[in-house]
Amino acid sequence: MRPFLFFIVVISILSSCSTLDKSRMLKTPVNYKFKEFVDSVDYKESYKIAIDDEILIQMFSNDGYNIVNIGGNQMNNNTGGLVSGNINGGNSPVGMGNQRNGIGYKVRSDSTIKVPVIGRIKVVGLTLNQIEEKLEVLLESQVNSPFVIARIFNRRIYIFQGGYSASIFQLQNENTTLFEVLAQTGGVFQEGNASRIKIIRGELNDPEIYLVNLSTIDGIKDANLNMQAGDIVYIDPFINYGARLSTDIGSSIGFISSLLLVYTLIQP
Repeated sequence: MRPFLFFIVVISILSSCSTLDKSRMLKTPVNYKFKEFVDSVDYKESYKIAIDDEILIQMFSNDGYNIVNIGGNQMNNNTGGLVSGNINGGNSPVGMGNQRNGIGYKVRSDSTIKVPVIGRIKVVGLTLNQIEEKLEVLLESQVNSPFVIARIFNRRIYIFQGGYSASIFQLQNENTTLFEVLAQTGGVFQEGNASRIKIIRGELNDPEIYLVNLSTIDGIKDANLNMQAGDIVYIDPFINYGARLSTDIGSSIGFISSLLLVYTLIQP
């Protein structure tokens, strides 16, 4: 009986050790080579439009005089104004709100959006500034001194905090840094490891993976990295192996004690 009990204890402890790190995601090999950070001038580049992006476009006449709202109402369409609309593949109205909100366009699979008066224009690969300039040129023959404002509003970042929580962050600004994202999502949780923050970027079949260490002041320059739509921020969990092991062993001992009690009771 004793050898059998000893065998049960050993198996329980070994199985506990094997489950200590099961919730951890996106592990990298010990000698994995992370992508090197480059000078901030190189990686602070403007976002380029991709298929399925959602763009909000406002079009004004008279160099945007109506935006300034001097002695008038921005809602007045008689001064050039803009047209209200929606966001879908066909760019047809479904209620974007009042007329100040502009029209929402979802970039089609052929890399274009269909704009009133102008028709289809290719936008994939362009920055917001380039889209604004392109539309203003195309509108010159139709509108007096056109003024265009373009925004993107479906840019998301996925954040995993130490394997204990996850959230989606909406990018509002063109130059949002990792520090800003962490500040608005509660920082690094107690369960997270500030020395191992992974940023996964690009196509998932061949991603670029950065490693940021914010446990010391030296890592502050890397946290200035501009975030991009689709980025995954994964904060490795801080695993207290001693506490977890003692908890699991305690559970195993409790189970074995129950077995011993049952065995004692059924003995003649």
